[in-house]
Amino acid sequence: MQYRWIGGLVIVCSLGLVPVSLAQMSSGVGGGYGGGMSGGLMGIPGTAFGGATDPSLVPITTGFRLIPSIMTGERYDSNVLFAPNRSPGKIDDYVTTVMPQIRALYGGSLVRVNAMARGVGEYYAKNTGLNYVGTNVGGVIDASNLASQVWAGTQLTLSNTYSYTPNPPAFVTGDLSGQGANPFVSGYQVTRVNTQRNVFDVNLVAPLTQVVNLLGSYTNGLIQFGAAPGGQAVTLLDTNYQTYKGGLSRDLSLRDTVSMNFVGSDYDYHGRGTFNTRGGTIGWVHIFTPNLSLNSTAGAQVVDSNISGTLSSNTVQPLGNLALLYNNNSTAMTLAYGIGITPSFQFQSAPLRTQVVSLNLTQQTPIPELLGVAGMNFGHGEEVGSSAAEISYTSWGATGGMAYRFTPQTFLGVTYSYSNNNQSFNGQGFLIERQVVQLSFTHAFY
Repeated sequence: MQYRWIGGLVIVCSLGLVPVSLAQMSSGVGGGYGGGMSGGLMGIPGTAFGGATDPSLVPITTGFRLIPSIMTGERYDSNVLFAPNRSPGKIDDYVTTVMPQIRALYGGSLVRVNAMARGVGEYYAKNTGLNYVGTNVGGVIDASNLASQVWAGTQLTLSNTYSYTPNPPAFVTGDLSGQGANPFVSGYQVTRVNTQRNVFDVNLVAPLTQVVNLLGSYTNGLIQFGAAPGGQAVTLLDTNYQTYKGGLSRDLSLRDTVSMNFVGSDYDYHGRGTFNTRGGTIGWVHIFTPNLSLNSTAGAQVVDSNISGTLSSNTVQPLGNLALLYNNNSTAMTLAYGIGITPSFQFQSAPLRTQVVSLNLTQQTPIPELLGVAGMNFGHGEEVGSSAAEISYTSWGATGGMAYRFTPQTFLGVTYSYSNNNQSFNGQGFLIERQVVQLSFTHAFY
């Protein structure tokens, strides 16, 4: 693994099990998602802000290691139901969270593994009917050395994540990867509802010559919704999806790599319609300095949909991303923009043209063991293709806080976050606002 220490806290530079090469960056290997304290989706192997707040992320070179840890926290949440502003009832609450976790690390001659299993228990002071127990489970296998036995120099990673939570997030927090957005965390917020999500991912980089690489990736995911609390009448859409990419990259110099990829995706709404995309991208990765790099792709895709019996085809939509990544001994920062097609999973099945802008920062303060974290996100989506009703949303959010390391095993954190999710269906608006003030204590046992 590749780590960078900021004032004694660990930043996972690649968010993977191997350092990110130029070819990997242009293929998307090394991406990851942040996770929320309140039981939201969690990426593997990092947590929010690249793992800087998780004391169980420690370097391991060889052998096997189990690292138990526990996080306890208290927060004030102004909207525990993720309900629109005009909804009646008690929606603010004080919430106690307990999250036991065990991380398994293995460094072998052929494979490396980083796996995590976490339970999430929450108690609500006012709305005790919302008390729940959830889970986040996942792992990454770096099988590059094993694959190299067949094809010298091959880099191969496989990962799978599963979560069960009533808190579907609108944005990820502290994603320092800059590799693109999860289709379900691009700013589209639904009400509080029991949600299961599983994502399997494979990434491959295989050398054809000293400067040319074969690239490939495949993702298969599903999201399933249960009933909303309090008998709320909410139409949510179970979805299966798969995405795939294949192409070539070429190193132009030690600092520049270009790539060309075919990209495609398929989305299935379980009897409520389907849509797919087919297209292509060109990419450019440039390393300005050892601390500063640029990762960019641009292209187009054709969207074909069959929603509610209405066929729509040959809708050409843009596709691409731009990410500026900076890392030194005191600062880790990502500024990223992405545009593409994501699914609507509320109101009505439809493909959405989605744009996301994010800025995430992890900064060492003058106090040696104190770290500042901040994140800002903006997302906008609007329906494409033919449909009887129009769906759109505009969402933004910001997070700021501090993390203090008492010992290498013990962290104390305090954060404040605000989110504003304004969604529209058939001309009717639904504004969801939420403020969270959170205090957390995390200890790893090693």
